[in-house]
Amino acid sequence: MTNIGILAGSLRKTAYSRKVADVLANLLPVQLTPTFIEIDQLPLYNADLDDEHSVPAWEKFRQQLDQVTGLIIVTPEYNRGMSGALKNAFDVGSKRHNHWKEKTALVVSSSPEATGGFGANQQVRQVLVTLNVIPVQRPEVYLGHVNHLFNDQNLITNLDTISFLQTAVNAFVDLQAKFIAAPVERVDLPIMKYQPGRFYTNGDEGDVLAEIIFSDRQNKRIMVTETRVTEALRGQGIAKQLMMRVIRFAQIYNLIIIPDCTYAQHFAESHPEYQHLFTSAE
Repeated sequence: MTNIGILAGSLRKTAYSRKVADVLANLLPVQLTPTFIEIDQLPLYNADLDDEHSVPAWEKFRQQLDQVTGLIIVTPEYNRGMSGALKNAFDVGSKRHNHWKEKTALVVSSSPEATGGFGANQQVRQVLVTLNVIPVQRPEVYLGHVNHLFNDQNLITNLDTISFLQTAVNAFVDLQAKFIAAPVERVDLPIMKYQPGRFYTNGDEGDVLAEIIFSDRQNKRIMVTETRVTEALRGQGIAKQLMMRVIRFAQIYNLIIIPDCTYAQHFAESHPEYQHLFTSAE
């Protein structure tokens, strides 16, 4: 697995940048593992403290950066720029040597304003140039009116917005494969798509070739009600890939899975490493 570092530039627990970061992590293919890297515990950078012993929080953060090959950075906009916490993280990670260098990055900004955090986005990109990070050039992602994008479960339900964000994530995946020394393994599997309550893949004419459907059961639980793969795709691990996407969704949003369909029940029984994510229906 290739680890992708996810950084949200706001320290607020219910920040929109954190909600957007969750959505982007959910849209990554299963070959890429999202790793959330927190920046709220980083003291302000002071070179006087950065001797061979350094500050433990700084060293932990640097080690986390060393363990990822790519970055998804979601920044709010404060006074037409990035947050002080995010700028401090860039400074800490650039010392005593540059822990950011030669990674790829997807930069996403969000704001309740219509401009979508344009100023912060451009400021982050300027810093990435100095840090020798390779950002996705297109599409540029500025999420305006972000305060209207989420439902009461912190999910984006607008299909056009989801599709646009998936396009950005796909561009990031392609960038990983192109520039990283140990690139993402290119497997000949269909591209999985997400809509609220389902992961699926379709053919050139729009026909659904495989899908997994899950429904909200409240109390932080979801029920997998159907897993379907057409005959042409069977035997390629597609059903497992679909189930792994549901597992990641559950991990991101702290949910428990009720396996209601036959395949989900078989998966739960044969994968004890995920047993803590499954429960039986009441």
